[in-house]
Amino acid sequence: MIAPDPSNSLELLRTEAGLTVHDVMDGGHDNKGLHDLQGLLVKHFPDHAHVVGELDDAWLNGSPDPEVLIHGWLLTNVSGPVGFLVFHTNLRRGVMLQHYVAMEQSAREGLPFGWLRHLFDAMLEAGEAEASARGVDLVGAMGENSPHHVVGWRRIGYRVLDVDYREPYHGKHWADFGEPTFFDMTPMLKLTQHGAGLPLGEAAVAAASAYLIDHYLLDANNATVAHTLRLAAALTY
Repeated sequence: MIAPDPSNSLELLRTEAGLTVHDVMDGGHDNKGLHDLQGLLVKHFPDHAHVVGELDDAWLNGSPDPEVLIHGWLLTNVSGPVGFLVFHTNLRRGVMLQHYVAMEQSAREGLPFGWLRHLFDAMLEAGEAEASARGVDLVGAMGENSPHHVVGWRRIGYRVLDVDYREPYHGKHWADFGEPTFFDMTPMLKLTQHGAGLPLGEAAVAAASAYLIDHYLLDANNATVAHTLRLAAALTY
C-alpha cells in the first residue's frame, strides 16, 4: 500500500490559486482559526449553525467516533481567511465525507479555473494518506449536493449515484424531533484507484452507509435507508 503525497495538490493550490490550507482541527492551532472557519460557515450555511457546536466539541474532545477523523480546512490568501472545507475520513467504511465548502465571492473572482479540483484532489490525497497510515484502503469521497451543482461536480471527477437518496432533516440531530423525515439530495462519489477496482455497488454501499448510518446515526433497517442501500448494492458500471 503506497500512500499518495498530500502535498502535491496543496502546492498547486498555493502556487496557482494563492490559497493556503490550515487544518484547524489538528490540535496544532489555537481556536482563532476555528472561530474564523465557524464564522464563514454560518455566513454561507445559515441553516446549519448547529455545526458550530459540533466543531467546538470535536476541537475540545476529539471525534465522538474513534473511526472517524474530523477535518476543518481554513483557506486563506494574502487578505486573510476566505474559505473553508469541512470533511471527515471514515476508516470503518474507507470513505471520505465532504460536508461543507465555500469561498468568499471577493476571493473567488480572482481564482484560476481548476482551483476547486486542486482543493478536492488535496482532500482526497490527504484522506488516502491518513487511511493508509492506519491500514485502510480508501474507496473514495462522497458529497451530498443540490441537483443544480451536479454539472460542476462531474467536471472534477464525481459521479451521481442513482439510489433515490434522502438526507434526514436536522442532520444527525433528527432524533430530537421524533421519527426521521427526509428530503432529496444528489449523492456524488469520486473513486480512488482502489475504489475504481471494486464493484460499483460495493463502493456505493460503503459511501451511503458512511453518511446515513455512521454520520446521521440512522438505523440500517429504516425503510428509507434500507431502500437506498438496496439500490446502491445493485449499481454497476
